[in-house]
Amino acid sequence: MNNSTKINAGFVSLSAYLPAKKLTNEFSEKLVSFLKDNTLLPKEYITDIEENKQLPGKIETNAEGWGNQPWFQAWVNSLSERKRKNPFQGAEERLRVPLDPDSLRNSIYPHPMLPSDAETLAGAMAICSSEVNPDDIDLVLAHSQVPDRSLPQNVSLIQHKLGLKNAGAYSVDSCCASFVTMTELACSLVMSGIKKNVLIVSSYIDSHVNDRSTHFSVDTGDASVAAIVSKVPEGYGYMASHSLSHGSRHDGIIYERRSPLLLKRIDSGPDYSQTFTTFNNPETNREIAKNAAHDLSFVVKESLKKAEIAVDDIDFLATHQPVSWAGNVWREAIGLPVEKFHETFKKYGNIATCAAPVNLFESIELDLIKEDDKVILTSSGAGENHISIILKITPELVNNISKNKYSKEEPVFNQMLLN
Repeated sequence: MNNSTKINAGFVSLSAYLPAKKLTNEFSEKLVSFLKDNTLLPKEYITDIEENKQLPGKIETNAEGWGNQPWFQAWVNSLSERKRKNPFQGAEERLRVPLDPDSLRNSIYPHPMLPSDAETLAGAMAICSSEVNPDDIDLVLAHSQVPDRSLPQNVSLIQHKLGLKNAGAYSVDSCCASFVTMTELACSLVMSGIKKNVLIVSSYIDSHVNDRSTHFSVDTGDASVAAIVSKVPEGYGYMASHSLSHGSRHDGIIYERRSPLLLKRIDSGPDYSQTFTTFNNPETNREIAKNAAHDLSFVVKESLKKAEIAVDDIDFLATHQPVSWAGNVWREAIGLPVEKFHETFKKYGNIATCAAPVNLFESIELDLIKEDDKVILTSSGAGENHISIILKITPELVNNISKNKYSKEEPVFNQMLLN
């Protein structure tokens, strides 16, 4: 490349696989055609989209997941006295992927949708929402917060299932901050001229790691997101970013193979052990909560310095949403008014690495963010990681999201695939 030529990079497409969301007829037809012709997504999921014009999965209410269960009172009794007064902690609904069709046919214990299938669907949606030829995508960056297997990670499988024959594949992990981290990396690679079109994919399929007997299980749901980073017009896209890590808090939130906390068993029966999300070290988690506002506002302020703009120049903020209070605490610490903020905790809960991009996507879809707006995309992540990136929103991104809006119709449910 000519080193004197500056390349600007940013999002040209952004989409989200949010289970049970209805699609417009036009986008549903386009997506189904792409899935059939180009991907290895199981046919049952494609048929569900084709017949019902919606994404496979369901909406889970507090009553369905906990309140109507025979063990509900035992669960409430297990909570601290403070949490018993508000056991759902601001969550009202969360989304759930369907059961994997192959495991329904061949296993007496079927499991939820494979994370790589959720990621394939999100990636297909991002491609179908763009004008980018799949053959021109030269890199896939992916973070599977719950991978199909511990080794190898999903990224090459995503590339294969999407039929991206000219793309390399890198796995990136900064836990819940991974989507923002991948955005920084993708923009850097495109601006340097090393890559031209980078597909970013991230997922959190909580249904695989949720112990319903924990106090925080009500907060978490399923989702997958994808975006394409490409060259954008001068003055748009990436402006600045900053990241920081506190590795001393690495043992706060972990995956642990264990039995559910609320379990009565007999010696001859199974112990129902599996990998669960676990709040491992209470002291570390108190430190994370105590420093949450400072840590995230610090990386935001550093990215503002690098962009040489003030917080008043920012038009909107899109953040992670680990608990109901976090988003607004971060907003206040950064110094932005409530009208420059949107969060979706009540209907999605904590969707981890997907939260910040979903809030960005919905904000554009709702016309809260418009072209030319300067937006902060920021997240924390267990480990403990913090990152902020400032982007100037392109007309292409706004147009690609607005023309592929979700339908406002109520979802229907395919009972065969629901868990």
